[in-house]
Amino acid sequence: MPRRHEKQARAKQAVVDAALKLFADRPFRDVSVEEIAAAAGISRRTFFRYFPTKEDVVLDPRRLDRAWALEAMAHRLPGEDDIALVFRVMAELQRRAFRHVGPADNLVVHRLSHFEPELMARSWLLVEVSRDLLVEGLLGTSAVPSERLRARILVGACVMAVDAVMSSWIEGGMEGSVAEALERGQEDLRDIGSGVTIGPAGDRLMPPSASPVPGGAG
Repeated sequence: MPRRHEKQARAKQAVVDAALKLFADRPFRDVSVEEIAAAAGISRRTFFRYFPTKEDVVLDPRRLDRAWALEAMAHRLPGEDDIALVFRVMAELQRRAFRHVGPADNLVVHRLSHFEPELMARSWLLVEVSRDLLVEGLLGTSAVPSERLRARILVGACVMAVDAVMSSWIEGGMEGSVAEALERGQEDLRDIGSGVTIGPAGDRLMPPSASPVPGGAG
């Protein structure tokens, strides 16, 4: 990376670090661009050279690696089915989009993207963009409507499952590895898809069709 680009990358990261430190203690709407710029040691004008809006500091659509995702969707690992493929690519796509966030700031970003009104809409939009991107990678652009619907259902379920896994992992104190959490999430999604339900105490129950028939043969 050229020295000038390295300097810009460090400056942008300094803005992110300063902003997240401020957001950790105050609501998103109460922190101004001027405060972020001052904390990062730059001017307001320089801030807008790096980020079009305050929201972009946390959720910048430019961080979504579209080219990588389409390339990755075209290359399955041995024995990988659609669910495993989408889970793997979505998890890595999310990791790349948030690699500027250190472990200590994961909970702050989670709160901002899931509970702050100013960022919730953008977060949902990025989820939909990711879903459509992975559908395109799965089918291409020439699929018939019925194929596209099935793909959107499958990819949508996987994308939301990955988000649920990451949310639970962060809210649970980030115990264990992300890979293990994602593997369990994928297993749960497959169970739910096959009709297995989760009981109120978290017990796995048989699908209704597999339940013993009252009065039947024991």
